[in-house]
Amino acid sequence: MYEIREMRPDDQPAVAALWDARVRWAEDKEIGLIRYCPLTAAEEAAAVPCVMTCDGAVVATATIIDQTPHDGWTAREAAQRAVGLIRIVTDPALAADRLSWVITSWASDRAARTGHAWVRMRVAPSQLARHLTENLAWEAVRTVRTADGGTARLVQHEAREIPGIRALVQDAAAMSGVAGTPPPVRNT
Repeated sequence: MYEIREMRPDDQPAVAALWDARVRWAEDKEIGLIRYCPLTAAEEAAAVPCVMTCDGAVVATATIIDQTPHDGWTAREAAQRAVGLIRIVTDPALAADRLSWVITSWASDRAARTGHAWVRMRVAPSQLARHLTENLAWEAVRTVRTADGGTARLVQHEAREIPGIRALVQDAAAMSGVAGTPPPVRNT
């Protein structure tokens, strides 16, 4: 079983190693520069860095924002209840485990249970956006210019309850403030 919880200071070495492994993997695959998008002040205040662990080992990391992240969304889109999912990094050695699918499904389920309509993300590498849309059911919204003159792709995933994901991923108790507090899961 996986657990998703807020990142702790003692996770930093594992997260740094995970990031280094993903950057090397991206370079080897010629995917392009993987970098963190700068957050606005409001996003920074709302951002919750999280880790996903398996048997205590950090296998992925993501940052969750309880709002539509970044510029480029229309006023109508920004007004919709959405959770931002950014800075996803998964262990490339565990590609067969489909950790990005696990995180997407967990985020979609959690967002739906807390009254959000969407999970949204902004990604720079076009190959990553293509992977998200072709393999993980993300919807491409548009390509936008970034402040540094580059481009980023805005993608979104409809929030929907996925009860089965709760058998695979456990929220740590400390996650209660992230994207609202989901209602308790009833045994049926």
